[in-house]
Amino acid sequence: MQTAINVPRASDDIEQHRRAVRLNPRDANAHALLGLALLRKRELEEGIAGLRRALELNPKVKGLHAVLAAALFESGRHAEAESAYRQALRFQDAADLHQGLADTLLRLGRPVEAEASARHAAELAPANVNCLISLASALHAQRRREELLPVFRRALELAPDHVDVRYDLGATLHDLRRHGEALECYAAVLALQPDHFNAHRHTGLSLQALKQFEAAAAALERALEIVPDHVDTLCDLGATLQSDGRLPRALAVFERVLEREPDNRHALAGLSSVRFALGEWQEAVRLARHALEIAPTPYAHSMLLFMLSHCCLDGAELTREHFAYGERWETPLIEARKPHANERDPQRRIRVGFVSGDLYNHAVSRFVAPVFDAFKDSTQIDVHIYYNNKVEDAMTQQHRANVSGWRSIVHLDDDAAEALIRADGIDILIDLSGHSALNRLPLFARRPAPVQATWIGYAGTTGLQGMDYILCDRYLVPDDRYDDQFSERIVRLPLGAPFLPEQNAPPVNPLPALANGYLTFGSFHRASKLSRDVVAQWARLLHALPDAKMLLGGLQAGVDDVLVDWFELEGVGRERLLLRERVPMHQYMLQHYEVDVCLSPFPYTGATTIGHALWMGVPTLATVGATNPSQAATTFMAHLGLDTFITEDEDTYVKLGVFLAQNTSALAAMRAGMRERFLKSVLGYPGVAAAGLELALVRMWQRWCAGELPVPLRVTLSDLVPADADTAAEPA
Repeated sequence: MQTAINVPRASDDIEQHRRAVRLNPRDANAHALLGLALLRKRELEEGIAGLRRALELNPKVKGLHAVLAAALFESGRHAEAESAYRQALRFQDAADLHQGLADTLLRLGRPVEAEASARHAAELAPANVNCLISLASALHAQRRREELLPVFRRALELAPDHVDVRYDLGATLHDLRRHGEALECYAAVLALQPDHFNAHRHTGLSLQALKQFEAAAAALERALEIVPDHVDTLCDLGATLQSDGRLPRALAVFERVLEREPDNRHALAGLSSVRFALGEWQEAVRLARHALEIAPTPYAHSMLLFMLSHCCLDGAELTREHFAYGERWETPLIEARKPHANERDPQRRIRVGFVSGDLYNHAVSRFVAPVFDAFKDSTQIDVHIYYNNKVEDAMTQQHRANVSGWRSIVHLDDDAAEALIRADGIDILIDLSGHSALNRLPLFARRPAPVQATWIGYAGTTGLQGMDYILCDRYLVPDDRYDDQFSERIVRLPLGAPFLPEQNAPPVNPLPALANGYLTFGSFHRASKLSRDVVAQWARLLHALPDAKMLLGGLQAGVDDVLVDWFELEGVGRERLLLRERVPMHQYMLQHYEVDVCLSPFPYTGATTIGHALWMGVPTLATVGATNPSQAATTFMAHLGLDTFITEDEDTYVKLGVFLAQNTSALAAMRAGMRERFLKSVLGYPGVAAAGLELALVRMWQRWCAGELPVPLRVTLSDLVPADADTAAEPA
């Protein structure tokens, strides 16, 4: 039978209770009263000791285990609190005790057990909001976000004005990418509590996710009025302003963070990215190196390499920097690699996985979509996607419909992603990112598949020894020219990748120079590809043609001022520049109506931009150099028989521009026939890219099945002609 204890309100005189304990040291009641009085005075440790002594003398004192459990929980002694709650539950099956045990188990990192206790509490007290909150906490710890929603909504039925629950519901909806509903929750929170900092901040984050950048920035600025100089919110604001193209303002915000926290890695990365977008390469690289030093991660390293690929003119240096990535991040993982259980059958259908964060309305999708579409009917290739992004749109749905398997890995760490890929039995795993954003190269460093390759997403090597192959064509990596810049074995295809022209592109217009009487050069490349050296080369061409003009498209706020200044420093006045802001796709294509010849930057040229220009009848004049990223422009131009527009010499570059200005009739004829030329080239036959890639994958797979090491390979157009082509492995 339990012994009851009465605690009169007059019992807060601690000295009185100490005297009672001294007079009756074996009186459980006296120790209990002293312990309770001490707890009320917030003297937790001595109070806990008093309750423990009381329970040693009389383990059946009613309610004392529960009080002790709560005190132990509050003091952070969670393992002891668990024991006390379990003791209390032996005497009373009460909702508050089950809830307390659930909260304790959560602190001990045991959310599954916590969930069971919280559910029992909610069953015993279905109208108790606190029990539902504990259940929600247990589900949240297990990332079971969909199951959280009905729990929060039931709690709000019981307590409609519970601000914390309303906010947590919004945060859960945000995590589920249901941003419209999340915004409704945050609005309801702010109606109850207008100065709720987190509601303003997360309103901004949801608006940012919806690409409503102006409204997002306003919400984040309101949050900063409530908590000035909150560093994380400042970083959110900087990123939002950057996404909205307000680069000078973004720059100021990131600098504000660094004034307070000089080594804040988010601000360093953000500021580096803004400087890079403004074409300030040297400062961007310096900041990226500093970010890598203070917070070394594979992703910080990739960011640095991406920038270097745009500005490094020394092939050996660029290669060394990329190989250092593999040495730093791949080497520690090599010993932990596991063998592969894949069946070595060269005749079976090959399970090919593609890893990307760009399978939405993104440039990469223009290249892979025709291949995925062709592969859906393949008897040799079974395509599976591992998508590393939250963004989904119509293009995402198109990709999803064309493949056998679709897995989201954006929330999975490398352990879980590797386990998933192995469980799916992927034979060949293909990276579509390289060192660009949202890459999962550390996952490839673990070698989750027997054969691994990189394709399309990056102009250069990954630097990983575990990346067996790089897939390209002979124009992107000409024979023996850049081979030593790759850790991968080079697979040369008849067509490295197809290109989908813009379906709703306007028709090609007549050459503008015929009406203008002068040539208009143009560039639609992002400003991060430009530099003082690029502008200096373009200025030489403009000086050679004093009547020519230069159109600069796709500009963001702040970039135009920088470029105008650079041109003026090279002696080219503002009156010769046509500045065009970034616009939606159809208007972007229409901007080509003003351009006779596009100019490519260096050392990082481009692909998609050149493809769009060609579809609008505009060829690109480009120089190539010592690093492989400079070669990208050649792929489009050479496939169309326009390789004479590519040169390695700046003097020849200028002479070519002058020659075109003197031969506008030939340029006009070329423009008028460009789409026909495009469609008659291999670029107009996406099936060539798909067939070449399929044959290359079969050969790569056959080598692994035979126990042979990866070697350079070549697939030619002649290999694709006979239906029964010999697919034996052929080293290049």
